Amino acid sequence: MTQPYQPQQPRNRRADRHKTKPEKQEETASSYRAGFPKEDAAPAPLPLDGYDAARPVQNRPVPPRVYEESAYQAPRYDAGQASSKPDDHEYFDDEYLPPRRWPFVLLGVILLLVLSIALSYFLIPKDAGGFLGTVKSLSTSIVDGGLGLVGLKKSDPPRLIKFDTPESNVQTGVKTIFTFTTDKAIDGIRILDEVGSEVKGVAEVVDAPNNTTWTFTAILDKPMTAVLSAGILVDKTWYQTDKTVSLTVAAPSATPELIIPTPAPAPTQTLPPQTELPPEGDQSGFVVPDIPLITPTPAQLSDILPVFTPNPEEGSASAEQADEDSAAWEEMAEGLPMEDLPMEELSAEEPFLEEPPIESQAEDSENYETLPVEELGETGPAETADLPDPTPEPAPTASPMPELVVTAAEKQQPSKFNQTEGAYLGSKKQSGYQRLIPINAQGGDLYTFYPAGVLTFRFDGMRQNAAFGTADMPLDQMSIQWQTDLGSVRTSGETLYGVGWTGQPAIVKWSLEVRSGMNIDEAKKDVKALKEVIFAGLDGKVYFLDWADGVQTRSPIDIGYPLKSSVSVDAIGRPLIAFGQAVSKMPNKTGDIGYYIYSLTDQSKALFINGRKTKNQVQYATNGAFDGTGLFERNSDSFIVAGENGLLYTVKMNTVYDFNNPGTITVDPEIIYLRGKAKQDNPSVSVESSVAMYGPYAFYGDKQGYIRAVDTTKMETLWMFDAGDNTDATPALDLNEDSSLSLYTGTTVFTRTRKDGNAVLRSLNALTGEENWAVKVKAKFNNEELGGVKASPLVGQNQISNLVIFTVNLTDEGGAIMALNKQTGEQVWKVPLPNGAISSPVAVYRPDGTARVVQADLDGRLYLIDGLSGQVLNTLDLGGRVEGSPAVYNDILVIGTASRDNHKMYGIRLE
Repeated sequence: MTQPYQPQQPRNRRADRHKTKPEKQEETASSYRAGFPKEDAAPAPLPLDGYDAARPVQNRPVPPRVYEESAYQAPRYDAGQASSKPDDHEYFDDEYLPPRRWPFVLLGVILLLVLSIALSYFLIPKDAGGFLGTVKSLSTSIVDGGLGLVGLKKSDPPRLIKFDTPESNVQTGVKTIFTFTTDKAIDGIRILDEVGSEVKGVAEVVDAPNNTTWTFTAILDKPMTAVLSAGILVDKTWYQTDKTVSLTVAAPSATPELIIPTPAPAPTQTLPPQTELPPEGDQSGFVVPDIPLITPTPAQLSDILPVFTPNPEEGSASAEQADEDSAAWEEMAEGLPMEDLPMEELSAEEPFLEEPPIESQAEDSENYETLPVEELGETGPAETADLPDPTPEPAPTASPMPELVVTAAEKQQPSKFNQTEGAYLGSKKQSGYQRLIPINAQGGDLYTFYPAGVLTFRFDGMRQNAAFGTADMPLDQMSIQWQTDLGSVRTSGETLYGVGWTGQPAIVKWSLEVRSGMNIDEAKKDVKALKEVIFAGLDGKVYFLDWADGVQTRSPIDIGYPLKSSVSVDAIGRPLIAFGQAVSKMPNKTGDIGYYIYSLTDQSKALFINGRKTKNQVQYATNGAFDGTGLFERNSDSFIVAGENGLLYTVKMNTVYDFNNPGTITVDPEIIYLRGKAKQDNPSVSVESSVAMYGPYAFYGDKQGYIRAVDTTKMETLWMFDAGDNTDATPALDLNEDSSLSLYTGTTVFTRTRKDGNAVLRSLNALTGEENWAVKVKAKFNNEELGGVKASPLVGQNQISNLVIFTVNLTDEGGAIMALNKQTGEQVWKVPLPNGAISSPVAVYRPDGTARVVQADLDGRLYLIDGLSGQVLNTLDLGGRVEGSPAVYNDILVIGTASRDNHKMYGIRLE
């Protein structure tokens, strides 16, 4: 049944939306249903002709629509269909508005933000740099701060429980060890003096990985009385604690003078047998002269120390190898507990006795006897009456090198060369990098922890020379002391023999503690004052020989691929060595190529720096070889090296080694490298030279000829200089009397100066990058980059302190070694080398400072030259090609050859 038509309520118009609810209610209440007039309105007129349902449509009004109640549905609006409610619809009802979604969007954003903070807090490492480091720092501050507010996390740093040192009164130049103990793990330690200056030293964690017990070892070089305060590093933030130590540092007392009393004259003197009395009145042979108070030299102590009687069963070879004074000291030291010995005596086997030349050394024997004093007179009156001159006052303890600041001259700004660069951790560029513990490379005696020998290419970071100690050389001549055969290897292109460029051996005298924990052959472990010759061969092996006789001291380390760089030994004297690889392509394989650091406790690999591009390393040049030699920097426990891939690496070693338990050593390296390029092609960023260093500054040149000074604290280039062509030779530094710093360098004749044909010898101001002087030398082009300067300059000291000495190859004379005035560059002397030379010269000094220079040419001839005049005093023909450089320990020079019929390591006696 149909229901009568019920008109709908009128819809609200859009304008009604802005009416208040009371207005709408009032209007609704006063309205009748649609289709019915208000009471006061006039009724609608009826049709005059009435209503006829049968009337045609066009002639009758449309009847009202009638709906079935069950079929009626209110109109709906679907927000997802744009066409269902067009924009110009005249109706808009509130009940048809789309649902509000913004609360759900806001909630999703908040949840995503919380999740991001949580992931960054737990997954990003603490030591991350760059953008990740910023995110880590932000998330840490938010999480730690929030947890701190609710009492779930303490924001206080770890607490320093203990800070002390065994002695409150110490001497300059002696190791002083401080102990730190905290209640929680920390990342580092430091010590500040009263004015806030940081004390230089080596920090080592004792209880890794707990990191709550640390030691700090320092050598204080200046007398002082100070209150030192302890600082701890937590999450890259230094906290200076209230723990202090009062310390008095005093200069060592003067060496006591040895008093030799004058014996009372005997009433009757008995002559030795077969001795005639002199004429009456002539008693000169029997009157004991007045003996002044003297301090004997080490060599003269043989008149006072126990006299060693050789064992007749031992051969003559061993008789020339022993060290009388150090053997006596070692016998005493081995019988004492380590804690009872002074620290400097633990660090070296010859703590206060200068080692005599090899010809004056006594036989190494366990059998000796002390002769009665009366029997000393039997040597004759001439020896007892020939008294030594008083010893000069001992040299003061070496002071730290002055702190210098490098600031580029205007023309040497890196931007002038279109230099672009960045510091990288892995493949990630580090924005605003700042090293927490600065590198502080020292030169001379301060490079090593104790006088241990020649531990790196050209001795130290200044790269001035490669000689340790002095030699008398009364005859001014050279002879072969020993020779040891070396190996060869076939690469994909050629056969390599012996020792190549730069190939300088290291010569190290290990301390007793370290030597006891190394795998030295039993036959050599008992040799007194053992000094090892360590070098890398082109046959892929690292050799270990006895400096005294050339006999192997332990098995070689076999890498299997040719090695070219010189060996570097840890500057603290720990059992670590480093060396670089030259070739990776062999006839039947291609392997990795890079730089190696090995432990000498068990000859295991401690670190490998890959020279090739990987997902964790970006570089411009593809050559992965390392011809240069790295530096161990003992103050920050760091290692610095540059490669032919153009990268400058700095490695925080984090070495753990206990001298009281020397059987193991571990490293946990953190590598940051500098990748830079100026206006040059990619291969020309290659670095073949070794890095020279002063303090935090590194100096090196590349194949293009750009020489750079880099601040390793921020890993950024401070100045650049265009030398004009390839700079393979390692630069040398010299600290002048006015505290200026000179850098000496030379170029090869290669791509850029091939037509010009001039190698250039230079002196630069290392603090500004400006040129002091330049000298051109005619030299020929060579495809192997051998023309010009391949040898590192020799910086003169003592008698030749005004000279710098360069070696130039492929000149009109074949080659030449020439001495130039340091200040002006003027030539002082020159010695032609008809066979050419790429081996670096070495200076050997007599005790009085007189200088002798040794230069090897490519055909294996050694020249002994007067350093002051340039006169050739002696030559020695080894009979094999020499590319590597020599090293000298006292009166023995060690050098290798590289010919097919002569590839050996030689020990050369300087007589």
